[in-house]
Amino acid sequence: MSVELGKPQKHGVGELILAFGGFAALVSVDLVSKLYVESAFTPSRVVTVIPNIFDIVYLKNRGAAFSFLGDVDSEWIPRGFTIVALLALAAIVILYRSLPREEVLSKIGFVLIGSGAFGNLLDRFRTGAVTDFLLFHIGEYHWPAFNVADSCITVGVCILAYSMLVKPSRPSGESEEPTQV
Repeated sequence: MSVELGKPQKHGVGELILAFGGFAALVSVDLVSKLYVESAFTPSRVVTVIPNIFDIVYLKNRGAAFSFLGDVDSEWIPRGFTIVALLALAAIVILYRSLPREEVLSKIGFVLIGSGAFGNLLDRFRTGAVTDFLLFHIGEYHWPAFNVADSCITVGVCILAYSMLVKPSRPSGESEEPTQV
């Protein structure tokens, strides 16, 4: 993936509508799932879905992913995460616009990451913390609780990494840079 920053590529209207539609759908699923959990559950309530594997809980996370810095009592922690999320969203828009049309996987990755970042940012604006509710575990060993937005970010990062590491093979003699005549 070679990208020249600051040089927006031409994107069709259909592509932009599809990207924005996917973004809006993912943010909506994240928001609706959080609103449901907030209205149907009391804090720290656990509902077992698959015994010894999967529970639904209602937790508020003031920190970052996996509750990093969640226990620190400072008004600067949420402010810092808000600033980082806004900067990340701006970078995602710039990078997305810089991608050529054929970088479909990278674009999907950026839409997923952007929708997850926006979903959690929206939650911070709404409630001052992020609602986490998906809890996977094996017996006593728990993965930290997460939400749909966190899943979007994780899957998006994996897709983006894959798209950067695995490039389509080119016929021999064909260079990546166009030659000038």
